[in-house]
Amino acid sequence: MPTPPEKPRLGEPSRALRLRAADGWERFMRGGRDQAGREETLHAGGPDGYEQHPLLNTLVRDVASRGVGRLTAVTHELQESGRPVRLAHIRPASGIEWTTAADNIRPMPAEPDAAS
Repeated sequence: MPTPPEKPRLGEPSRALRLRAADGWERFMRGGRDQAGREETLHAGGPDGYEQHPLLNTLVRDVASRGVGRLTAVTHELQESGRPVRLAHIRPASGIEWTTAADNIRPMPAEPDAAS
């Protein structure tokens, strides 16, 4: 007799979701390359946990908080659950730095020249 599908307890992810998450972790560990060899949007971090992001040391906007500041670093950190997270470190003119998800940052448009 076949066994019934595993029913997750309240608050736990289903088996299918756990398998998809494991597959995503494997792709992350392969450096962002899927099975066809195409680059995905994952960014490689160095052994020190820092990423060479193209917007480093430029003015960016955090779409979550609408704050504006200079991108000082993008780090890769593991949460307690073991999930990797990319954090953007932003320093505004006030000097009090904050972090946000790296996907939340957008480049600031260049200021129009006042002499024009």
